Order: sequence, then structure tokens, then C-alpha cells
Amino acid sequence: MCSTCAYHVEQRTRDRGNLFENTQKKKPSQPDMQGDCTIDTTAYEIRGWRRGDQLALSLAPPRGDQNTYPPDVFRGALDAAPTRPARSSARGAKPAEAVATPAWAGDIASDDVAYTVRAFEKQGKSGLYFTLSFERLEKPADKALVD
Repeated sequence: MCSTCAYHVEQRTRDRGNLFENTQKKKPSQPDMQGDCTIDTTAYEIRGWRRGDQLALSLAPPRGDQNTYPPDVFRGALDAAPTRPARSSARGAKPAEAVATPAWAGDIASDDVAYTVRAFEKQGKSGLYFTLSFERLEKPADKALVD
């Protein structure tokens, strides 16, 4: 693979992740969703809890073979995106808005940095899941997200 192609592959996979339903949830305290991501070349495990119209997220380093979770590095909440009404279009015409709309969007923060997170719903062989994109913010988000 040429260096230019390697650069484009790295850019597509950088600051991305996946979030799946937690099919092994047995207690209410366990996360509703779990997954993994890479942010700025660092791997994290993601845990998510549905709380009303929000999805609370916590990201921590991978736990490996340990039975306990390491301390969270990032915390935050995503709000459900409003549903957009379907637009009618002329036969054969492509819709004007072909841009994917996130199902959830919000911010996560650590002590040092913050990211805007967008979650896009996907359909896989084993059911629905979300792909996540992370966009670094210039300044950390509100400290209330970190506490």
C-alpha cells in the first residue's frame, strides 16, 4: 500500500468507534450498550446507558482480562436527534439531502480535552448498532460533563 493510501485509511479509522446493544445485561446498573473506539490513536472501551432522551457515555482504557473497569477517561451525554420528516421527490430524482443524520449527538470531556460525538444508526447482520465519530473541540466542554 502506498503512503498516500495508508494515510487515507488511517484518516477513515481515526476518531471512530462502534456501539452495540449489551446482550449480556443482567442488572439495571450494567450498561445498555457497549463497544470500542479509537480517539487520537488511543483505544477505549465505551459503555452507554439510556436515560430518557439521552445516552450517557463513559470511555475507559480497555480492561483486557480484568474483571473490573478502569477509571473513566471521558464522560458525557448524547441527545437524541430530532426525526426529520420524509421528503417527497420527483420520480428518479435523488433527495436534496443525501447527508447522513446522526441518531444521537453531544459532547464528551476529560480533564484536558473535549470531543463532539455523533452516533449514526446502522443495520448489521445481528441487529442495530451505532457508528460513532469524534471531532475534537478547541476548548474542553463544560466541567459538569466531567464530574
